[in-house]
Amino acid sequence: MARYGRGFAVVAFAAALLAAGCAKKEAATTERDPERSGGTRAERVGENVGIEIGQTPPAFTLKDIAGSDVSLSDFEGKVVVLDLWATCCPPCRQEIPILVGLYEEFNGQGLVVVGVGLDEGGVDALRPFAEANRMTYPVLVGDKALGEAYKVTSIPTTFVIGRDGAIVSKHVGFSPAIGTALREEITKLVQGSAQAV
Repeated sequence: MARYGRGFAVVAFAAALLAAGCAKKEAATTERDPERSGGTRAERVGENVGIEIGQTPPAFTLKDIAGSDVSLSDFEGKVVVLDLWATCCPPCRQEIPILVGLYEEFNGQGLVVVGVGLDEGGVDALRPFAEANRMTYPVLVGDKALGEAYKVTSIPTTFVIGRDGAIVSKHVGFSPAIGTALREEITKLVQGSAQAV
């Protein structure tokens, strides 16, 4: 674990757990909301913010690897797959080609994939990695505050957010089946279904 520890100094309160998540391949756990009640983003902001199903995820503005500011609110009205990851994490690296494929398949239908790297090395670690791995979706430089706001305890942690801005599902860890699960959720959401499952 020491080998991976420096990549997680940004999330000091959970450094040991994050390093453990990087050091092994974990089975993914998935939470879904089969009966989400809906409501607009404006109705939930300020009163139902959090990382649980049905809540509006915490707002953020971060730099992308090109140095531009990107806010979660920039993607309002879109289906968002928000992936919290790090370059040193083998399960994260396994998930990236799946996310690239989903982004390329569904981007024209209102999907955006957003990768938030939690590497201590920031943009200097993320930019060459993103280029080498042909990450065609936006890659943002995460920080300690974001890790705390999203209560990251293991990576990758991937959220699916509906067009209304509410969290539809949360996937923690990696499983080969995650591609199928995400494709099913995204298909229903981009086609206008109120629920992913």
